[in-house]
Amino acid sequence: MGCIRMIKMDKMMKKSIILATVALLISAASCGQQAAIRPQKLNESDLPGGIGYQGDLVEACKYTDKTGENIVILTETEVMEWDKTDEEVILSNKALYAHRFLKVNGQWEEVWRVYDMEFECMNYPVAEFVKAAFSITDLNKDGVAEIWLMYMKSCHGDVSPNNMYLRMYAGEEVYTLTGETRLVFSADYSVGGEYAMDDKFLNKNTPSAFVDYAKALWEKHIQGK
Repeated sequence: MGCIRMIKMDKMMKKSIILATVALLISAASCGQQAAIRPQKLNESDLPGGIGYQGDLVEACKYTDKTGENIVILTETEVMEWDKTDEEVILSNKALYAHRFLKVNGQWEEVWRVYDMEFECMNYPVAEFVKAAFSITDLNKDGVAEIWLMYMKSCHGDVSPNNMYLRMYAGEEVYTLTGETRLVFSADYSVGGEYAMDDKFLNKNTPSAFVDYAKALWEKHIQGK
């Protein structure tokens, strides 16, 4: 029994060390902080001409990697209400966007776009980024940035978890983790927090650093903060 307990303790210690190491990487990879690829935080006034977007600016970041000079922006719309008069109900929409732009021959070209919306919600719609989770890394050290985005969506009138999504762009590849926020009601009772990784994350050829970082990022922001 003593040997079995020691093995379990060793596994727990190993997991703690991995999570602590990844947590340090997370804190070092946020926009505007030091990382192998050094991102620079931008304000709205810093954005060059040719960078168009919808909604209000949430985050903007500039970095340079093997692909060239890049800008990533996150935006959200306000809650938009409209009266569906034929049924005498008020419906609401809220949307969010993320864009990556690459400078090509002096012009900013859109490489990819994320668009998601909570549509025709009869309650208060949630569609918002977890700002603190936005990060830029080069975990596999190939010189090409990985972009990490996390956001929540919901349309419910009760106290229940929000749907939450973690997306990571590595070049043209997209990795996704889908689940729920965790609501903590007491030290002994909480709901939500579960997640599932997509086939890209589960692929045996995916760098373990990607998987470890995704799990640690989820745990750090599991309450949507």
